[in-house]
Amino acid sequence: MLIKLARFLAPGRKKLYPVWQLMQYTRDMFDGRAKLTALDNDRYAGLRWTSVREVLSVHYGKHPA
Repeated sequence: MLIKLARFLAPGRKKLYPVWQLMQYTRDMFDGRAKLTALDNDRYAGLRWTSVREVLSVHYGKHPA
């Protein structure tokens, strides 16, 4: 109800992220609407995850402490 009210009172047509959109995003994250069901990671056999340590070592030339 609050999202509908915010959209009516402050539609934010010229804003990149209007207030009501943040409210809608937050609601969807906390009530589970944004949960992914199937990731299909098996389709990408050659995929190798990169750790944060590996990424930082490329940018800083050494492993972080």
